[in-house]
Amino acid sequence: MKLWAYGRRRMRVWNISNFKLMIKKHAYVIALFFLSILFFHGILSSARVLDNIHYINDMAFLSYNVKESVFKYGTLHLWTPYFYSGQPMMAIPESYLFDLNFLYVLLLRNIYLAMNLAVVSYFFLAGLGMYLLVMGLKKEPKIAFISALIYMFNGFMHSFILAGHLNILESYSLMPFVFLFAYKAVKGENWLANSVIAGLFFSLMVLAGGIIFFLYTGLLVGFLLAFNIPGKNFLKRALRIFLIGAVLLLTLFGIAAIKLLPSLEYTGLSNRAAGISYTEFLGQPVKLASFWNIFVSNIGFAGMSGAVGIMAFALLLMGLFSYRNKMVIFFLFLIILAILLASGSSLAEFFYKFVPGFGKMRHIERSLVFFVFSASILVAYGYANLDEKLGKLNTYKKYKNTFYFLIVILILLEMAFFRIPVTTKVIEAKDIQLLDYISNDKSYYRTLNLGLKDLIGHAGYNYYAQLGVQEVKGGGGIWVNDYIEYMAVALQYAPSKLFGMLNTKYIIADTELNIPNTRLVGKFKDCRECSVSNAFGPYLYENLELLPRAFVVNSSILVIGKDDAAKQLIYSLMLNKFNPENTVIIRGKEKINQHDIEFLRRFNAVILGPESISQDSFPILKAYADSGGILLPDVLNGKTGISNEEVENLFNKFNGNHSIVEIEKYENNKISLNLNGKNGFLVLSETYAYFPGWEAKSSAGKIEILKANNVVSSAYIDNMDSITFEYKPKSFKYGAWISSISFLALLLIFILRKLK
Repeated sequence: MKLWAYGRRRMRVWNISNFKLMIKKHAYVIALFFLSILFFHGILSSARVLDNIHYINDMAFLSYNVKESVFKYGTLHLWTPYFYSGQPMMAIPESYLFDLNFLYVLLLRNIYLAMNLAVVSYFFLAGLGMYLLVMGLKKEPKIAFISALIYMFNGFMHSFILAGHLNILESYSLMPFVFLFAYKAVKGENWLANSVIAGLFFSLMVLAGGIIFFLYTGLLVGFLLAFNIPGKNFLKRALRIFLIGAVLLLTLFGIAAIKLLPSLEYTGLSNRAAGISYTEFLGQPVKLASFWNIFVSNIGFAGMSGAVGIMAFALLLMGLFSYRNKMVIFFLFLIILAILLASGSSLAEFFYKFVPGFGKMRHIERSLVFFVFSASILVAYGYANLDEKLGKLNTYKKYKNTFYFLIVILILLEMAFFRIPVTTKVIEAKDIQLLDYISNDKSYYRTLNLGLKDLIGHAGYNYYAQLGVQEVKGGGGIWVNDYIEYMAVALQYAPSKLFGMLNTKYIIADTELNIPNTRLVGKFKDCRECSVSNAFGPYLYENLELLPRAFVVNSSILVIGKDDAAKQLIYSLMLNKFNPENTVIIRGKEKINQHDIEFLRRFNAVILGPESISQDSFPILKAYADSGGILLPDVLNGKTGISNEEVENLFNKFNGNHSIVEIEKYENNKISLNLNGKNGFLVLSETYAYFPGWEAKSSAGKIEILKANNVVSSAYIDNMDSITFEYKPKSFKYGAWISSISFLALLLIFILRKLK
């Protein structure tokens, strides 16, 4: 017993000793963690969130879609029905697929608590990454701690990162990790393994939706590799750098393909496909006349800033005394690059025209990230130089630690303690009186928020989604032009009719409206001081020209021609005497010969756009006309134009009404309809036809999904009992295979290396 008690005392002493040793060894990392907690103490619950419209609206919306997809439908958030009348969700470059927010949603099932913990976690990781990077450069924890503080609390963090989406903070926090392992690979510390690890951290940026800093990080690593090619044994060094870059890129693509391929596909369909204007690229360039506020101290300054604080800027300048150091020259180059790009110089124009990817990015002033990244590191060199100079003084040797902590306190006072983020109370969806009212309507419908005057923006869909209410508008920096054009036409010419075709039942406004064929439901409690005030209304109108989510019509028109011409033809028809309750307008291919006669015979009329026929088209046109079909213009009789009278006569021939279709199952990525043997054209108020990946199946096999009425989807049905639409994008399928194989290969290599 005595021996056993003695052993327990020795073990306790050993544990306490080891615990103290661990605390001492990692004291600065622990300090960074507790500083992160202290800085964000206001959101360490599910009751409050950062007072930031992007967190309140966009991140809450995305997180809810993730939660619903996983827990309700057992799938990933590939598609959302809750904004833009439905569109891809995960494929949006700024949407995360897998990150800490995703993990916290899975573990906690509370979207606001998950978001808050993700903010704190990534903020800490930003400091940790810079701490480890400077440790790799200077091997001194005290100096690395100062660099971490600058990277965490600089003006760029306050003016842009914490004011933006969570994915901005995520990618910002991962930059030091990517650079650290790329640097280790370059310096020869197991270059293969470090190249792979750098690629893994790079891929986490993509998976987290951190596309904004993705290109900047790529440039950062690219410059690092290029900077280390010159020297002795040039060819050997160049080959090594090439291999490092190749391994890094292969790892990046391999792991991130599951997110990267869908994002590239969606971007190709979006407003970013053809790039952006130079004005949009420039955004709001910083003015060098405000140099002090942009690079030194931004206290009281409202614009974009990368200020590192007075004390840190002084240390940065001292770091330049180490100009003989190759890495100091490198980071000075990055600072100069940041200044030239962020100020919109001719170099910015060069990047816009010639550097891949930059022609599709907005706001070049975000290149200030190069400054804060480099400044955080140069501060370490500056403190080392200062310490060396003062180290000759006996007084300094005596108060060396006091001097160090005084600098730390001054940095924190200026950059952190007086800038605690503003928080706001979480508004629950049920607390919005208007939303609570319409959510009791369990039919299928959408809402249109005219309280938000712009077509794109925060229309309250973050709250509406949580109660299953779908919205016609949407937000974010990426969208499909054809859909936005439809909304613009609808608002200007025929709101009730055209939005009714989108299954819009309720219209929300902040003032009284005077839209024909709508009726006022009531005025509800508003909240003008709320961040998303337009979600509250307070005016609610019902659209009297509402069309069901799914129905069948027997009258149909096929429009043939090039996309733009066909689209404008369809708009002219819809704004005429077109009755969407009994007729559907289908957009066909560019040439009439691209359709077979059996397909054409399904339509009552075919309208021919410019350049849609040729000399060899007349046999199929005659066969169609002989079967009773109407051709406009009647080219078989020598006509080349269409009169308004002919269009009106055509629509007058279409009588009857639609037949409503029962929706059996409605999920985010799948919808099943009960057709009960109906015949004709199914009109589905969904945008499925405009996005690759949607498939329609019945017991007879696959069915073609057709573009209808310039915005919705249709399918020809012939005595069918049911039909199922499912979202299975090949880009995601192929990406998932590539990422899975890449991950398993890396895991196998890691296991084999460990065994060896």
